[in-house]
Amino acid sequence: MKAKRIQTSAGSFPKFPLHQGLAALPKKEWQVLCGDRNHWRVGYFSPPQKKASELTFLEKHTCVELFLLLSGSITLVLDDGHGEYELRLVPMQPVMVSGWHAGYCPKGPHTGVALVVERDQFSTIYRGRP
Repeated sequence: MKAKRIQTSAGSFPKFPLHQGLAALPKKEWQVLCGDRNHWRVGYFSPPQKKASELTFLEKHTCVELFLLLSGSITLVLDDGHGEYELRLVPMQPVMVSGWHAGYCPKGPHTGVALVVERDQFSTIYRGRP
């Protein structure tokens, strides 16, 4: 995969109701749930890949992201410039990510769900894996 850059603009989240539960779609890799324009947005991350070898690219944003495992199991593949390594998310233990990353669900497609918090406006660079 040739490296590519995507720009995420402010307000890049759906309209959402206040003071009630938000609807989420099952078996979707990434879905933005809500946000605060020019500040933050929140979504669910539930990858379909079940092992690192199935990941074809890593991504990196111009902002940090918070990952919080809500259910199941997710392992992040990270590269901070010294080679790739894996980090298994632990339930209710937030992890801040700033470098190249992707993730997989070792127990099968979409069997883990993490809450992700990120800025509302940023760029993302995608690069292929060796």
